[in-house]
Formats: sequence, C-alpha cells, structure tokens
Amino acid sequence: MSALRDAKGLVVSEISENLKQAKALVVVNYKTLDVISLQKIREELKPLGVLLKVYKNRLVKQATKELNFEELNDYLVGQNIYAFAKQDDLSALKTLVKFKKQYPALEIVAGIYENKVVDAKALDEIAKLPSYEESLMILGNSLISPVKYLSIGLNMLVEQGKIKSE
Repeated sequence: MSALRDAKGLVVSEISENLKQAKALVVVNYKTLDVISLQKIREELKPLGVLLKVYKNRLVKQATKELNFEELNDYLVGQNIYAFAKQDDLSALKTLVKFKKQYPALEIVAGIYENKVVDAKALDEIAKLPSYEESLMILGNSLISPVKYLSIGLNMLVEQGKIKSE
C-alpha cells in the first residue's frame, strides 16, 4: 500500500470516528466564503462542542458507506464543510442558521439528525425547535404560571378587601 492510500485510510477512519461520536452532523456548502469568515464560524462553534472540518466528499462518502448513512452521499457535491455536534444535537444547526443570515455564501445542504439523513428543508424546520435549555424554561414557566396567577388573584382580592389577610 502506498503512503497516500494509508493517509486517505486514516482520514476515512477519522471521519467515521467523528460520525460515531457526533449527536448530529450538518453539511454546509461554503462556495465563496473567505478564510476569515470560516475561522469566525469555527471559533463560535468550538465552545458549543462542535467540530468544523473540511473533508473531500469522496472520503466522506466512504465513511458514510461504512456507517450505513449512504443516503447522505447524494448531497455531497461541491465544497462542503462538516459540522459534527458532539454535545448538543441542535447547537451546530442553530449557529449555522444564524451565520447563514450573516454570510449568504453558506448553504445548508443536508445532515444527520437522530441517526437519520435529512435534507436542507428538514434541517430548517429542525432549527426552529427549542433547544434542551429552552424546553426546560418553557416547561418551568408552564408549571409555575398557575401558581403565579393564583397569587396575583389572591393579592387583588386582599387589596379590594374581599378577603382578609392574616
């Protein structure tokens, strides 16, 4: 085996390992995005536990074939960056959607979410979902609101003199 083939095999292994460890993957076409902008995106994603890598599509296709995500191969055309979300399955997607507004050169192509290959349209819908923390806040507010409104109502009755506070 040649050194080049060995190197490509190592890259395919790295991609496979990243896919196994990731909770989600977002594939983004970055056609005319400059290096400075790409670095900004990478710096913002890093604290969120997102690994942003540029790989050759052909090597990613080999890795997806090994892991039974071959449906993704239909979307791997052009210059792509791969965002592997290692901590939170929505963090990479939400951040990239935010950057998409700032940098029109970014185009979300497809991804893997909950171990299923999804297209750009589905990823746009998924990006609108609340994150785990947002979901907890919504749940907390819905649990606290009845008690809050009860206390406001009782306080109003006391102020109007309809009931006596002791």
